[in-house]
Amino acid sequence: MLDESTAVGGDPQEGVAPDPREVLAAWANEQDEWVRAIVRQVLNSGRALPAAALDAAHSLFRQEKGIDERTLPSEAPLAVDLTEEDAALPLAVTKLSEVTGVNAIVPGSVIEPHAGMTILFGENGTGKTGYSRIFKALAGSRTADTILGNVAAEEVVAQTAKVEYTLGPDAKVLEWTGEQGVSPFTRMSIFDSPSVNFHVDDDLEYVYVPTVLSLFNHVNAALKGVHDRVDVTIRELASGSTTLLSRFPRESTIYPFVETLGASTDLAALHARADRGSDVDQRIDFLRRAVAALEADTLSTQIAERVRAERVQRQASKAAATLEALDVEKLNSLHARLVELQQDYRTFRTELFAAADLPADPDETWDAFVTAGEGYRAHLEVLGVHDSERCLYCRQQLSDPAKALVAKYGEYLSDKISLDIAETHESINVLTRPILAVTAPDVTTFLAEHQDQEEKPGAYADVSAIQEAVVSLSAAIRAEDSIDTSLVEDVPTVRAALDASLVLLTDEIADLRTQSENRSDALKEKKNELAELIAAGELGKSWPTIQAQVERAKEADRLRMLAGRFTALGRSVTELAKAASDQLVNHSFEVLFTEECMALRAPELRIEFVGRQGRAHRRKTFGGRHKPSKILSEGEQKVLALADFLAEARLSGITAPVIFDDPVSSLDHRRINEVARRIASLADHNQVIVFTHDIFFAATLLSLFETSKRCTYFQITDDDGKGQVTRASGPRWDSLGNLRANINKTIEAARAVEGEARAALVREGYDWIRSWCEVFTEVELLAGVSQRYQPNIRMTTLANIKAGALPAASEVVVRIFEDACGFIAGHSQPLVTLGVSPTLPGLEIHWKELQEARSAYLAAQS
Repeated sequence: MLDESTAVGGDPQEGVAPDPREVLAAWANEQDEWVRAIVRQVLNSGRALPAAALDAAHSLFRQEKGIDERTLPSEAPLAVDLTEEDAALPLAVTKLSEVTGVNAIVPGSVIEPHAGMTILFGENGTGKTGYSRIFKALAGSRTADTILGNVAAEEVVAQTAKVEYTLGPDAKVLEWTGEQGVSPFTRMSIFDSPSVNFHVDDDLEYVYVPTVLSLFNHVNAALKGVHDRVDVTIRELASGSTTLLSRFPRESTIYPFVETLGASTDLAALHARADRGSDVDQRIDFLRRAVAALEADTLSTQIAERVRAERVQRQASKAAATLEALDVEKLNSLHARLVELQQDYRTFRTELFAAADLPADPDETWDAFVTAGEGYRAHLEVLGVHDSERCLYCRQQLSDPAKALVAKYGEYLSDKISLDIAETHESINVLTRPILAVTAPDVTTFLAEHQDQEEKPGAYADVSAIQEAVVSLSAAIRAEDSIDTSLVEDVPTVRAALDASLVLLTDEIADLRTQSENRSDALKEKKNELAELIAAGELGKSWPTIQAQVERAKEADRLRMLAGRFTALGRSVTELAKAASDQLVNHSFEVLFTEECMALRAPELRIEFVGRQGRAHRRKTFGGRHKPSKILSEGEQKVLALADFLAEARLSGITAPVIFDDPVSSLDHRRINEVARRIASLADHNQVIVFTHDIFFAATLLSLFETSKRCTYFQITDDDGKGQVTRASGPRWDSLGNLRANINKTIEAARAVEGEARAALVREGYDWIRSWCEVFTEVELLAGVSQRYQPNIRMTTLANIKAGALPAASEVVVRIFEDACGFIAGHSQPLVTLGVSPTLPGLEIHWKELQEARSAYLAAQS
């Protein structure tokens, strides 16, 4: 990009426009502190603000607007210290070499541009464009495109070039590797055919902007940077929680309030609807089960399950009540009394029958025998058939000793100890009979079903504890053991838990039965109740998130309102920039553009200067409505674009090379001459590089530098590969010297062969002689007054024509020229002459005559 600083300093004088920096500072002093901070940094640095500075300005903006706590110091009013700005150092390219990887250009060529004019001439397809693309890339040209390597090559070659240049007094070297827009080459101005539309139709922004005007651009860019940060914050604040709404049932009455959470949300009213009960999850679970039952229409099954569960728990509770009613201390006391009585009884029995000659000591079996006999006796007495004189079993007469033994049996059975034992047994039976009578088949089945399951029903542990207590206590009772009090000490607690569970279960059964009676209405009611309970519970759990989202929405609303003011700020900066641009750029450009149009005979049209976002743009129209491309011819558009380009280049005070890539395509010869003269005059004080394939344009430029010699010419060919560069004096055309050499070589070759080969070489020799006649006539006989590829008649050499010697020389030249035309294949011949073939001696004689005629003419006096 072309850069030039404008020297501005001192106090504004009467009638002199104020310095743009003072205008910018005065405007900033009327704005917010954060705007003043931006302008202060731009004025101090003269550059666009970095991201860190924009972040700081954004922080000040938030603090100044009361969004964040104020911690930054206040911004004092601006005072401008005007200083002189430095001019850019002149740039010149001195050498371009070591080019690789650019199109199909072969390596090895060197271009050493002149400090004035450099012409690079080459036909289409010779590789000339590759070099121009390097310059466009270095400059970051508007029309620079991606540079490709040799697409036909199998291997990719890295893009490189060595650029030697001077910047002021210093010589420097750049190793280019394909970069676009490399400083200081961005100051170069480049014109090519694709840029014509830019310069003709587009609302073109100035490539060159005076440093003092770029301050407005930097301020506007900083304002946009802060605006962008505000927009990012608004988007972040507006995003909210992505999962919050999904936590609330859509059918709840709370859902619409959560869905429309925003700055206007009544937090107090919403807060009042939250359910923060510790049992909210349990209540939700009960409701979910109820809803699931209603939805699945399994109420009868669930009622049956719960009735069974109730029966199990009721049996367990009844058993627990029986266990709880047992007087364990009394039972243990009776057991102790029984043990004592049984011991006394055994002692009595042993002593009573010590002399009875029993086969064994009296024991329990014996006791059963005696008791059975007494029972049988009583039975016989009831029947009235008992005979006390006979044995009950064998019916023999009893002897006296036998009668004495039977009497002892009666004494034994009527003993008081036996009565006490019987009475104690009966007391124990009274206490234990309810325990032994406990039957809980549903409990047994329930425990068997769930004993191997990992997840057991809620009442399983309590039911199992009661069942184990019943089993253990029954076993101890049957074994006539003392009862361990630990077996029943937890029974009251377990029974209380069972009774509490039974209450809930009974309520649930009643509720299920009620629901079963009117399932549809119940389902709707329970769903609504569940949705409201879930929403109320979630409202309590998510309250911090909801509160934060509402606060964020309020902040976002404030920021949106503040962000709406950025457009007016940017517009006011644009207006300031436009006013300053009118003074420093637009007026000067219009003058320069008018001059260039006159020099190039470009069409007259209207220029409008428009401002956008603090930048100056120019627009060209016919009648204020029509684009030039709709009115002008292609050639007129080209010179108009050249005028625009040159005016912009001059606006900056040219300090870098100006490059033209085929600037005269579509132009007639008259305009080519005018463009050549304008470009040549530009090279008087600047480095100019021209790429062209127009030989007339190249020759015209060369002729304009015959006197000053501020010109270097390079020929670009593809003889040994694309982009071969050769330093030359001008476009290649035939000279007498190279033609003479070709004729001599052809004659020597003809002498060495015979037959058809010699005849072909002789004809070729006459072809060269014909060309020699034309060049001799043009250059020496007519003294170069009119030459091929030259746009003008050289009147200064007219006096050099030797009129006295001209007839003799002309006679020889015309005669041999006509003979040569009769021998070459390029001219058709009458049938009678087609069989006449030229001879080598004839060629040698004609060539000798021509040389003698030339020598005589050159030796003649003017």
